[in-house]
Amino acid sequence: NPVVSKSELEYTSEGDQWRVNIKTEESEILTERKNELLNAFQHVLRVLVHKKYPEDRTHFLLDVNSQRKTREDFINEEIPTIAKQNILINGETVIVNGLSSYERKIIHRMLSEVKGMETTSVGERNNRRLIIRPTSDTGSSGMERSVVIDIDRVIANKS
Repeated sequence: NPVVSKSELEYTSEGDQWRVNIKTEESEILTERKNELLNAFQHVLRVLVHKKYPEDRTHFLLDVNSQRKTREDFINEEIPTIAKQNILINGETVIVNGLSSYERKIIHRMLSEVKGMETTSVGERNNRRLIIRPTSDTGSSGMERSVVIDIDRVIANKS
């Protein structure tokens, strides 16, 4: 018989989004392979709610042991500083690997109004990367020098 660990659910409203955090000692099955199973559950939850309440545009973000929240906090706190230092001051391009589509969207939105830099995503599927580069306003193309950030490695080193 497999041992089933005790799990708790926490719900937090964030604008038009609900964050559902699953607190469990056995998170591996939900978070393996870049959260594929967790993303599938998240999609099913969204479809079921929207089928029952078609006018409701509420979004759901499933999280396990606040791992996604930790990544988002890092992105919100560190990426603007990294971008400003590397792009606006040093004239470099920043390439960020290991982001989910949701995380790329956060960064695109966050930096869209910052004068002197632009963001774009390149690559396919799990190999998509976010590129933050200087615009012509900065006087540098920025492509001759770049900094590569692997978000998974950076966050693992902070833990």
